[in-house]
Amino acid sequence: MRQSKGTSWGGPREGAGRPTGEPTKVVRLPVDIAEAARRAAAARGGSGSGIGEFLQAEARSNATAPLVTASVACGFPSPAEDSLERPLDLNELHGIGAPSVFLVRVAGESMTGRGLFPGDIAVVDKARQPRSGCIIVACLNGDFTMKTYLKRADGVILKAENPAYPDITVPEEAEFQVWGVVTGSSRVF
Repeated sequence: MRQSKGTSWGGPREGAGRPTGEPTKVVRLPVDIAEAARRAAAARGGSGSGIGEFLQAEARSNATAPLVTASVACGFPSPAEDSLERPLDLNELHGIGAPSVFLVRVAGESMTGRGLFPGDIAVVDKARQPRSGCIIVACLNGDFTMKTYLKRADGVILKAENPAYPDITVPEEAEFQVWGVVTGSSRVF
């Protein structure tokens, strides 16, 4: 269709539509995760599609590895034991495949004191109830954070585990939602 001379509507427009070459994919998310991602993106002035920091965990095989019951000394060598325990399935160990479990890549250094470093993959279970002292993933006023959860009589504190970062006192009027409890992590050297 050709745009008629003198009108400003109809026909192709410069910059309209999806950018060429940018791949897209339709995904299904639990409603609470999709809505929180949209709110977080809107609070940052972006679109609701910027949820790339959340990773889908999928058990692709049932591969196992033998688990040696002997401890391995990190100082001086110790004699090895000849006993093996049943094979260890890392998917089972981390709960991968359970509908309440998701993975998230760690960014920033505020949790290094608890062994979570930039680039690590944290295993998060949204079915677990947070207890004081556990590590959580939360959304505070549209921003995602991973901190130690401290429940006090006067409210909630999100504790950074690196002295270079401040703790966050969650105001009563804040939009605050715990997304899940960190149950483990993985790091590739």
